[in-house]
Amino acid sequence: MITTFLKALAATLLITAPALAGQYGFKGVNLGSHIGQIANNPKYDCKAVTTPTADRVCGLRKDEVETIVGVPVASVFYFYDRALLTGIRIGLEEKHFQNVIAALSEKYGAAALVKAPLKNLKGQAFENHTYTWRAQSETIVAERYSGRLDRSSLHIGEDNAAQRIRQQRDALAREPRKDL
Repeated sequence: MITTFLKALAATLLITAPALAGQYGFKGVNLGSHIGQIANNPKYDCKAVTTPTADRVCGLRKDEVETIVGVPVASVFYFYDRALLTGIRIGLEEKHFQNVIAALSEKYGAAALVKAPLKNLKGQAFENHTYTWRAQSETIVAERYSGRLDRSSLHIGEDNAAQRIRQQRDALAREPRKDL
């Protein structure tokens, strides 16, 4: 009987426990961490949004500078749902892409690589490289050409964030009294 009680207690604690900070992140701000780490930093500005993976987004202010592997980034956005970090998106110049890949590979090991052809508006062919690292339910995706040939991107995210958030929002829509 005590064993059954302990199992039930453990299951309840696991279900109700807040998510722990994840393995992946940027500059010590890991997935699952609290919004206070960024919202209290004067370099960032936070705004309420409604996206599939966030209810609040914090971005680097206009005149602020952030770096990755010693080079400036074009943009940094932190995506939060219920004050917990669900994703990070970093934009950088393509010329720095290989340095970022080398640093990520050194830190996290070899990535899965997908090569795909693409063409610009003039019909010139290029080869896009997409590197992916996975750990538990988190993913880092680094894309050499991200919308433009001179821009690369890095996305660090919780794999099931969109599905989990959609389920939470649907549940609140069905039973609004739970949102008290």
